Amino acid sequence: MSATRIGPIGAIFQPAFQVAYSIACSAGTAMGRYALGVITALVIMGLILTACGRRPTVLDQIIEQNELIVITRNGPTTYYVGPDGPTGFEYELARRFSEYLGVHLYMVVPPNFTDILPLTARGDAHLAAAGLTVTEKRKQKVRFGPVYQEITPQLVYRSGSVRPRTLADLDGMLEIVAGSSHEEKLLELRDEYPDLVWLANKDDNTEQLLGMISSQLIEYTIADSNELSVNRNFYPEVKPAFAISPPEQLAWAFPISDDNSLFDAATTFFNKIKANGILEQLIERYY
Repeated sequence: MSATRIGPIGAIFQPAFQVAYSIACSAGTAMGRYALGVITALVIMGLILTACGRRPTVLDQIIEQNELIVITRNGPTTYYVGPDGPTGFEYELARRFSEYLGVHLYMVVPPNFTDILPLTARGDAHLAAAGLTVTEKRKQKVRFGPVYQEITPQLVYRSGSVRPRTLADLDGMLEIVAGSSHEEKLLELRDEYPDLVWLANKDDNTEQLLGMISSQLIEYTIADSNELSVNRNFYPEVKPAFAISPPEQLAWAFPISDDNSLFDAATTFFNKIKANGILEQLIERYY
């Protein structure tokens, strides 16, 4: 899987070189051989400039290949296969974007959440639509598109147990998704709470951790407010205790590149669905 497919440039040069060779060698003289060198150099220089000028953008390639490749993750707020087929908030956004571009949509779910940003940064997909929180650390790896939603990360506990008021009040296992923005935030808060410990789980997602709280397998986790809101329909026992940070922003992630074609198209798309009310309608539908 690759976001960019470009053939070897040598294949462009070979036919033109053969034409130049035939023309120059027809004289059969030293002058002809000299002409061969001059013509070949001019042809190669011209083709380099032509090839550079015509090199397709990422958006050109998406349209040519008729496929938008999007990395996501399984979950009720992102992407899942329901009774009527694929659905989820991020899926709806990605599907509408692919329709806006006039191409097919190909959703990819990697084995672990920690794979999403490295795969995106490497260009193994055109973008990641996975409910990703914008952080300064992540900005070093990927380029974030327009913000489309604000959420609040919340410490979650089980109804019937003592509600903690701060991270210093925790009395039990705190388990979070490895590689998440929540893990980044806890690392920042460690100076303020030096006794704070947690387990970063590489195998389970937020929904599964909320289920573990409901089943009393762990005492605490951290979930974004939108995820908690949806999952309380399945786990009514789980409740928010307090926010661990001010509201944060969600956005799609793109590979860092000088090619702005897809990024600009996404920006125009989000401006459009914000202006016509579609984005607000989708948020209301799913949350």
